[in-house]
Amino acid sequence: MSLNDDIADAQIAHSIGLQRLSTATVRKIVARLRRSEGRILARLARDDLSALSRARQERLLKDLEAILETVKADTLGRLTIDLEALAEYEVEYQLDLFENVAPVRLDFVRPPSSQIVAVVNSRPFQGRFLREWFDEIETGAYRRLRNTIRGGIVEGRTTDQMIREIRGTAAQGYKDGILNRTRRDVEVVVRTAVAHTAQAARTDLYARNSALIKAVQWTSTLDGRTSAICRARDNKVFPVDSGPRPPAHPSCRSSVVPVLKSWREMGLKGLPESTRASMNGQVPADQTYSTWLRKQSVAFQNEVLGVKKATLFRRGSVDLDRFVDRAGNELTLDELRKRESEAWTKAGLNS
Repeated sequence: MSLNDDIADAQIAHSIGLQRLSTATVRKIVARLRRSEGRILARLARDDLSALSRARQERLLKDLEAILETVKADTLGRLTIDLEALAEYEVEYQLDLFENVAPVRLDFVRPPSSQIVAVVNSRPFQGRFLREWFDEIETGAYRRLRNTIRGGIVEGRTTDQMIREIRGTAAQGYKDGILNRTRRDVEVVVRTAVAHTAQAARTDLYARNSALIKAVQWTSTLDGRTSAICRARDNKVFPVDSGPRPPAHPSCRSSVVPVLKSWREMGLKGLPESTRASMNGQVPADQTYSTWLRKQSVAFQNEVLGVKKATLFRRGSVDLDRFVDRAGNELTLDELRKRESEAWTKAGLNS
């Protein structure tokens, strides 16, 4: 295999870790939302919603608006801290990858942490900045609360009925209330923000090192949930400083892998024949996530898919339809860092 194939394999494994980090981040942020929902429900329970005067309705709505504003500031602040840490780690991982996999030392430019964070924060995703996405979520949550309360009063519903519509029912795990819509919106934004942050940090690093990296190759997770645009872009190669980059849409799971220049293009001389052969600048071979996973160890497949599903996957009884099991397999950033560092050590690649 060429050096670029080795890098592509490592990037696919890394993308699994990022998906697990994304799941853990979603759960952490949604947990903060759930705690704040208690404040909303407690405020609603203070009044007989079915008998509110217009003035008291407006006072209630002002209180709910203030709660939502506080919730937004809290969740946005926590998420921003996590994403900035991820941006720094992503650059750290990419540089470690090049150092550990390349057969010779390559002088990559390492941008300061402050520049990495600044670049990521200066780039919108899906046309908006993170704060704008949260502004929209807050606006939508308030509108749904307002409409439910006003509509309930007009239609003569009781306080309990309105709160049930807002909160949902225990029988449905509170997923049938309007508050759950906010949780779903937040999940989509968080997953997209995690993908954007990792990709923006990568894109900036690759552009800074165009003397060594000549292009990037789009890699999509090909399964039943893959979007049409990501299927169309899979394995396409784009210049290092231009072209589309993930996320291509909300909750996008695609990524790009770097294509290093050949040893001649880098101006390296005096290399052994075997080293020159591996550093031929060849674009990584076409490979789907499914074909890559089939080449991995049984233990790794079991970890990614779960034992039962991995067994069926190996037998060919089912196609791969999940990139990462969202029911579990979460990783914090510290766990991801430790896990990937240990992987280099086990492979005998850490210095």
